[in-house]
Amino acid sequence: MHRAALTYRPVLAPRTVAERLSRLLVPGAILDCGLERRIDRLEQRFHSYVDFYPHGLWAPGLVITNEMRGMTELSLPLAEIQQLFECVFRRSLTFTPFLDASLIHSSASWLDALQRLQPLVRQANPAVLLRLVTADEDARRRFLFFNFLPRQYGGGFGRYPGQTAFLRDWLRENRRRFAAGPCCLDAACGSGEGTYELALLLLENGFGVDSFQVHGSTLEPFELFAAAHCCFPHEPSRQAAYRRRIEPLFRSGVAERMIFRQEDIVETAAADKFDVILCNGILGGPFVHGRKALGIAITCLTARLKSGGMLLAADRFHDGWMKRTPRALLREVFSDCGLRPLMVGEGVAGITAE
Repeated sequence: MHRAALTYRPVLAPRTVAERLSRLLVPGAILDCGLERRIDRLEQRFHSYVDFYPHGLWAPGLVITNEMRGMTELSLPLAEIQQLFECVFRRSLTFTPFLDASLIHSSASWLDALQRLQPLVRQANPAVLLRLVTADEDARRRFLFFNFLPRQYGGGFGRYPGQTAFLRDWLRENRRRFAAGPCCLDAACGSGEGTYELALLLLENGFGVDSFQVHGSTLEPFELFAAAHCCFPHEPSRQAAYRRRIEPLFRSGVAERMIFRQEDIVETAAADKFDVILCNGILGGPFVHGRKALGIAITCLTARLKSGGMLLAADRFHDGWMKRTPRALLREVFSDCGLRPLMVGEGVAGITAE
């Protein structure tokens, strides 16, 4: 496997979506005698855990205590389970997965992983889940998308209405400077809702279909694929609602002006320059925090702005992250990186010098 350098133009045609997905996922059952033996050993460990564990066995809705976590880790260490799932990923994918995005690899214990895998997983034995995903290609596809693209990672439309209102006014006030049409980037775009909202905003603001470009970027391949194809195999109702929402962009031809590509927000080699860059739900949270890391990320994003361009960052992090990275700190780092900071809706904006 390798780190894929993926680039997509948005497409909804089922045959094209299926063909592109087939380049990422290995078909058929996973046949690996060594892996099967390791799963058998995990099954034995699980039954020993059941005999030892003094609390009721996990079931959906269980309230987990620290004592439960500790005793589970003692007899059923998450690290061993993670190793087996990582082996499944290596056999299943044509690219190197981004494990930081994996529900299983970012959980504190197997009990916590089970809670986060709801409603996909309904019983506690990890060997049962491993056997299912190695044997059943459709089940494995749903599991992979669920594990790497869970709803709790912040996808959804209309998350930052204050930022959207500010950007709408700014685009109108600065319309004259966009003689060739604005070029915009949604950096760390996740599953793409904000990217399409940005394109809809430009269309609603009267910019011609052929006069602007919107790019979305993310490091995580499942996010990238979902964004470019509005594809959620693990959530059919979400997929249908998503496609209804962005259908005007495909009908009008705007989607043909959009690009989704895999890249890190600290990538400095990118040559494209943008009038507007959104970077929502990332700066100050689990993946990019601390003044040094923020400075590196914001410096790289600022370098991709045109003269007079604007960087916007908003989030819905919980109070712990908000205390660790308050908006005042973000404004300071924006200023240190040469941006004129502004408070905007749910976050911060910064404008480069003309």
